[in-house]
Amino acid sequence: MDWAIDGQLVAFPVADGRMLRRRDGFYRPGSQADAPLLIFVHGMGSNFYRSELKKAFLEMAPAFGMGVLSFNNAGAERETETERFGACLHDLDGAAEFARRRGHRTLILVGHSTGCQKIVYWQARRQHPAVAGLVLLAPADDHAILRRDFGRRFDGKVAWARRQVEAGRPEALVTGLYQSFGAARFLSVANPRATEAGLFRYDGPLTYFRRIRCPLLAVFGENEEFAVIPPAEMLAILRRKSTSVDFTDWLVPAADHGFHECQVELALAICEWAREAAW
Repeated sequence: MDWAIDGQLVAFPVADGRMLRRRDGFYRPGSQADAPLLIFVHGMGSNFYRSELKKAFLEMAPAFGMGVLSFNNAGAERETETERFGACLHDLDGAAEFARRRGHRTLILVGHSTGCQKIVYWQARRQHPAVAGLVLLAPADDHAILRRDFGRRFDGKVAWARRQVEAGRPEALVTGLYQSFGAARFLSVANPRATEAGLFRYDGPLTYFRRIRCPLLAVFGENEEFAVIPPAEMLAILRRKSTSVDFTDWLVPAADHGFHECQVELALAICEWAREAAW
């Protein structure tokens, strides 16, 4: 079935050190000039338009009076292989500045998968005053996933990746993964001391997560395929460690990592939550 919505294909500048890049995205304004803006941050290997989940948010947010922006971040599609996790700070700075220029005074950030790590890291570092809430959709523990999947081979894979980086081959591909990673990118989630690896290590201190004070909504599917421990247990850990002024968690029955078959219902419920947090 064909699907279409009114909106604008946009590109906004992102300052990354001395480099000036542009991030492509799709934007729909809200019901009024200063309406809250919902910003969707995709996960590894995705983009601003692929998936019914993103389409559901693009369609529904304006119905709740909010604007919506979905954009390609530094990990879009094949860029995941060589992505620097810290680039998310510049990406989200650029998105927040785009929102300001369009008149949006309030932001709701929705991250899916690795998008969760990015929005938590950014808000923990920036403490941006316009952010009224964060939504974490399937904030999985990539470090634990790699350890589980590689088993006895994990330490050898890490050692090999380190040798490649030291030899000036940071883009050498690590094989046998759920996602295509260059050696340096692999170490970002395989090295337990790396920032990205520690963001949602559920057996760790969750340092950056605990710095989030604004309202938080954490969501897992009951059938999360990347779960190393039960999703309900991960939500319980987040609930226990959160210092948010208003923490909420949902476990969606029968849903997987991409929330297939329930994208519309989930987007509807999240937009309702976001409206309450933003106004």
